Amino acid sequence: MSRYPVAYRLDLEYDGTDFFGWQIQPQHRTVQGELLEAARRLFPDQEIRIIGTSRTDRGVHARHQVAALWTHQARDPAEVQAALNALTGDDLWIHRVVRAPEGFNPRYAARAKRYRYRLVRGRSPLRRRYAWEFPLPLDPEVLHSLAPLLLGEHDFGPLSVDRREDTRIQVLESRWHLEGDEARYTIVAPRFLYKMVRILVGTMVLTAAGRLPPDTLHRALQGERVRFVVAPPHGLCLDRVFFEMP
Repeated sequence: MSRYPVAYRLDLEYDGTDFFGWQIQPQHRTVQGELLEAARRLFPDQEIRIIGTSRTDRGVHARHQVAALWTHQARDPAEVQAALNALTGDDLWIHRVVRAPEGFNPRYAARAKRYRYRLVRGRSPLRRRYAWEFPLPLDPEVLHSLAPLLLGEHDFGPLSVDRREDTRIQVLESRWHLEGDEARYTIVAPRFLYKMVRILVGTMVLTAAGRLPPDTLHRALQGERVRFVVAPPHGLCLDRVFFEMP
């Protein structure tokens, strides 16, 4: 029998502005920490563990994050959902709670994740919490030409801040969509490296702005270590977690 015989699946969203990311950090408010504190009030004197599909960074948002709550006590999922929502802040909301198979771990059960990045060309006080306000002109053709280069399996080591990881990733979807003063980037992959999406966005955007050589991304995908740029976290959102291949 598992150490935690009862598992719940939590589907949630959050505004990452006031969180120091997903993962618990001493003296800081995090999504995992807030959920764990609420769960301990709901399940008193119980050993509890919470695991998320993606450990989003400080300031990164989630439209669809999935977490597992492991405990020893079975309660009605609707009661768990209502209680956790009542015990957490307004910038976090659990949309669904269901019983999951014993030992359910969303980090390993998920087949792919979709991230979206939002950029505003210029200034926008109403969108500045959720989009990168980029002051320079962008060449749309450059953005549209760079995104498809990422499709397929590549070694993203030259664009990684942590070379200790397995840096080979298969990208299933990579595209820019430009409308009005906004540019939105979508990427889907089974897994992502630390800050990977922000590095790809920052590098493509600065290339389209003429601040990086036009062949920067191509050279990196050929294995050359290049100068890259990390986009700000607040434009990034974990958009969806897939448990079947998209």
